[in-house]
Amino acid sequence: MIYVFGNDFKNLNIPLEEMLPLLDEERQNKTLRYRFYKDRALCALSYILLRYALKQEYGIEGKPKFIYSEYGKPCICGSDISFSISHCDTAIACIVDRKNVGIDVQNFSSSLKDVKNRFLTKKESAEIEKIENEDDAVKALAQKWSLKEAYGKYKGVGLNYHFSEKDFSEIESDGVWRKKEGLRCMSRTFESFALAVFSESEMDMREVSLLYEHDELLYLHA
Repeated sequence: MIYVFGNDFKNLNIPLEEMLPLLDEERQNKTLRYRFYKDRALCALSYILLRYALKQEYGIEGKPKFIYSEYGKPCICGSDISFSISHCDTAIACIVDRKNVGIDVQNFSSSLKDVKNRFLTKKESAEIEKIENEDDAVKALAQKWSLKEAYGKYKGVGLNYHFSEKDFSEIESDGVWRKKEGLRCMSRTFESFALAVFSESEMDMREVSLLYEHDELLYLHA
């Protein structure tokens, strides 16, 4: 299952001390190393979203502990459940499954235009050059970048592959599942970000929101 949480994380205004108790010690330390509130909130809430997904899909409560592969891909210690989490300025996404998965979200940033030649194939670049509207071009760049990231996460290598030679020009951002190299791939454009998923099977998506209960419990709700 895929879980997506979109928000303006710069102006979320949830006190950090309300999030920290929901994190394990490693994630708390990682969260506190960030200087700015937005980055701290994204780090904390991506872990909380994973906890929510594990509880909803597998009835697992508690704080998962991570171990890491050679390229830094996290796995849950003592579990065969595969997961992938991603966050950007305007979204957090998480996917959990018994089989390998990879997910990425990318907000629509004009800075992608400055580095597009580093990650686009010639075919992808030619298609984007045809887009006359600048905002639409930025959205297309975000979509392609999220596909490159999600593919690398599925493979467990991050961006340690020749991503500028991996072509995803046939993958449209319409939320339709397609086949790619024997895998299932899905790309979707939201209001302020693009999302991409690679998995071994098609799955549903839930958008969640952040709510309070009696001013004590911070939790997510589909």
